[in-house]
Amino acid sequence: MNNSSDGAYSINASANSRWRSIIGSPSSNVRGQYPAALRRPGGIPLPTEPGPVNGWVGALRRLRTRTDARSRVLVLGTGELADDILHKLQNGAGAKYHAVSCFDMHHWDNVNAGNRYTTGDHIELKEVLERERVDCIVVAMGERRGRLPIDLLLSWKFNGMRVEEGTAFFEKISGKIHVVRLNPSFLIFNDGFRWPTKTAKRLTDLFFSTLCLILAAPLFCLLPVLIKLTSRGPAFFQQTRVGLHGRRFTMLKFRTMVVNAEENGGPVWASEQDPRATRFGAFMRKFRLDELPQLINVFCGAMSFIGPRPERPEFVKSLSEQIPYYDLRHTVKPGISGWAQVNFRYGASVMDAVEKLQYDLYYIKHMSIALDYRIFFKTVRIVINGFGGR
Repeated sequence: MNNSSDGAYSINASANSRWRSIIGSPSSNVRGQYPAALRRPGGIPLPTEPGPVNGWVGALRRLRTRTDARSRVLVLGTGELADDILHKLQNGAGAKYHAVSCFDMHHWDNVNAGNRYTTGDHIELKEVLERERVDCIVVAMGERRGRLPIDLLLSWKFNGMRVEEGTAFFEKISGKIHVVRLNPSFLIFNDGFRWPTKTAKRLTDLFFSTLCLILAAPLFCLLPVLIKLTSRGPAFFQQTRVGLHGRRFTMLKFRTMVVNAEENGGPVWASEQDPRATRFGAFMRKFRLDELPQLINVFCGAMSFIGPRPERPEFVKSLSEQIPYYDLRHTVKPGISGWAQVNFRYGASVMDAVEKLQYDLYYIKHMSIALDYRIFFKTVRIVINGFGGR
């Protein structure tokens, strides 16, 4: 036993001796000085460099020196994505995150940035990270080729700081996917976009559409009578919409507008206090009662309970030419309600369509039965309160 132990000791001592010959003695390894074996090409130290952040020890030190428990975020970059992240942090995500700085290493990317951005080089970026005790760096640079400080980001990440990609971080704090300058690789290689089996979703649609049709039977008898009494024309309204894989179908609604409302001007979006709506039609739109006949579309399989709202072919053609990735919303069945409907107002412009598409892509990426139930109950609350209709 003693011989074996002595032999193991001599082997370990020999190994330690060889290691010390490479890295030097502990006492000679002064803070900030590293042997060549532990340096990257170009003289940049490996992420073992001592500093204000050193794994969980640094994280605890930062928490101990401040009373604000929110994550301190530095947005690295300029452009629309960086602006939207900064706006969301300052207005909608303040409970969990605090934007301490928006750093621009190439200030010519955004000449109108003004005083919202701190500008500088790698050294000044490092000073800001240390001074502001940053917990998370969000990379939202418009052009990264040849500009991304890879070695610095690696050093800080391996020392305990979170480094997140801007599009993914925006998705996390906003519940939507940013489509402006969205790289196709984000959609191709990212997790998600694996929806539940068609059978499970179809069975859910059949069950709830049948149940709701039975419960709403009195309204299907009452509302047509009131529509006929308050305005001239048919009680039901049929309109062509674009559905799954771009196929067209006939969507049913209770009529809420005067007959031939688009006879002179062609297809237009609905507006606030739309003059084409009848008095009773405006009431039905406020509480979404005009959407009840779409339960028949769901029962027949042209629509789902939850999904992106179907648009008219005229709008789809125009929006597909103006908005990138717009046709992706046709990879799932359209719905009576959706993630965009419970998070955003009724769309009435191209910019509104962009905003709704970002919510639709988020839904398609995270689509699940649980998310459908969440949207369903939020829809019920919105209908009861009479919000969002036009």
